[in-house]
Amino acid sequence: MISGRSMQPALNPDSNRLWRDVVLVNRMVKGGMTSRLSRGDIVTFTSPFDPNRCIVKRIVALPHDCVVPLGKPDSFVRIPMGHFWVEGDESFHSNDSNSFGPIPLALVGGRVIRPIWPPSRFGARIPPLPEWKRPRIFANGSTRLSDLDP
Repeated sequence: MISGRSMQPALNPDSNRLWRDVVLVNRMVKGGMTSRLSRGDIVTFTSPFDPNRCIVKRIVALPHDCVVPLGKPDSFVRIPMGHFWVEGDESFHSNDSNSFGPIPLALVGGRVIRPIWPPSRFGARIPPLPEWKRPRIFANGSTRLSDLDP
């Protein structure tokens, strides 16, 4: 079950409703199988600060990519091997890599496939990486993601 607004509009698109999205998760990507994860995937992972808390965010950058963190336009972070940069789609309501840095692959529990509840959202397609995030990402540290084909 997804709680909070950080993944809106992809998940929990209507915060006025009394229910939350429940999602189907592919756990076969667990344990650092990087070849099965890509930019734009929404993943579940264990909080780097609280091992009892599961977080849901979108992968924005892969190992070797560079990211310009939100609020720090004059700096960048190179993603080390074995890590991902994750962000909420609604970054201003999100506790994500902008606050705790890249996450280790070992914390990833699975990839979100589709919502299954509420009934009106059953099987809804998850939208891709928001366009406004693309100019901050440099694939393999050199090519701005917004310059690549979508």
